[in-house]
Amino acid sequence: MVKTVESWVAENPYLKKNVPVLVGVSGGADSVVLAHVLHKLGFRITIAHCHFNLRGTDADVDQKFTKDLASAMEVPFFTVKFETQVYADTRKVSIQMAARDLRYFWFEKLCKENKLAQIAVGTHLTDNIETFLFNAAKGTGLSGLRGIKPQNGSVIRPLLNIGKEEIYTYAKSEGLVWREDLSNQSIKYHRNKLRHKVLPVLTEINPNLEATFQRNFERLSRVDAFVVDQMKTIWNTWVVQEDKGLKIAIEAIKNHPFSDVVLNYQLKEFGFNAVHVKNLLQAIQGQPGTMVSSVDHHIYIDREFVFIQQKRFFSAGNGFKVTEFLGEIKEPLHLKFEDHYADDIKIVANIKRVFLDFDKLKFPLHLRHWKDGDKFSPLGMKGKKKISDLLIDLKIPKHEKQNIWVLESGSEICWVVGLRSSNNFKIDSQTKRVYSVEWMA
Repeated sequence: MVKTVESWVAENPYLKKNVPVLVGVSGGADSVVLAHVLHKLGFRITIAHCHFNLRGTDADVDQKFTKDLASAMEVPFFTVKFETQVYADTRKVSIQMAARDLRYFWFEKLCKENKLAQIAVGTHLTDNIETFLFNAAKGTGLSGLRGIKPQNGSVIRPLLNIGKEEIYTYAKSEGLVWREDLSNQSIKYHRNKLRHKVLPVLTEINPNLEATFQRNFERLSRVDAFVVDQMKTIWNTWVVQEDKGLKIAIEAIKNHPFSDVVLNYQLKEFGFNAVHVKNLLQAIQGQPGTMVSSVDHHIYIDREFVFIQQKRFFSAGNGFKVTEFLGEIKEPLHLKFEDHYADDIKIVANIKRVFLDFDKLKFPLHLRHWKDGDKFSPLGMKGKKKISDLLIDLKIPKHEKQNIWVLESGSEICWVVGLRSSNNFKIDSQTKRVYSVEWMA
């Protein structure tokens, strides 16, 4: 076991021997063996243990056990208690997912606070096989079948090529003591069903199941790396970076035989899933104006292009108060404010600069995102007009409408920024002072 891990460390750049490492120890055989092997190899380890408040006195005993283990090994020790059930209920996730999130958030926090650059956990080959089966049963792409990565960010898994039985054999041969989590025997959890019901049957079919899976993982990992590299190359030929997001020619998507594969992979980082991609591919066949949304991004399908932009979240009350201010602001928009005597300034038509009669304004002005129902009196027109109608008249694309701002005086809109000013604040023969606002876009 020690030689296996030592060889793995020598062959892989993930775990560095001269860098202190945080070891997550639950008290089970896997994590106890991991801590023991790394300590034996001369790593400077720190043990961290999570108490999830889920297993009553058993969890209390686990916590004391790991503290005593750290003391016996004469290494630093940290522990924490989480309200895991509350976290899961609040975020509407499973207990397993809640525990995972809490554990890794805390590990990262400990690393920052204690200058620890590496986190080692006891994930092993049998865990990897269970993950493969779980993903295959629930539905996944190639990346879900390649198995768990040996390294993900700062998290490293030195036992990933070692099976559960080998871990037990080592622990017994070294006279190690560990804690058994009785919940691992309950088949109410999906993973436990795979462990106790499915894996024994597969092992009957293939007694060398773990070795076979290890070879499969190695091959699938290489294939996945190749496919990802090809998809990124294709994506980079499609995408045009713009100030407000990404633009892709619809013809490029239509003309590629595996556009669905590329989109499914590349759009994941923007929060889109397979259903979103299916809707997108249907829309580009003749539904311009369609918008597909994830939690924080929009995809807008125009006639020739697909636009991917981050959502901008503004409530009606948000914005920026502008007092009788002269100079520049850069947030939320880059604007330049100036005050002039009417006789000293030449009014030049410019959609990015508005000239307002200072004495007609009520300060502070309010710069905010437009909202449905907004009306104003456009310069050169009689009566009022809805801003939504103005945007239609000006053929503002749907995906651009979320980026429109208004400057408000009292309860009246004096400027739809970059588009149209209001009649009610126009310069006339009686104007003495001119307040100009320029959008430095």
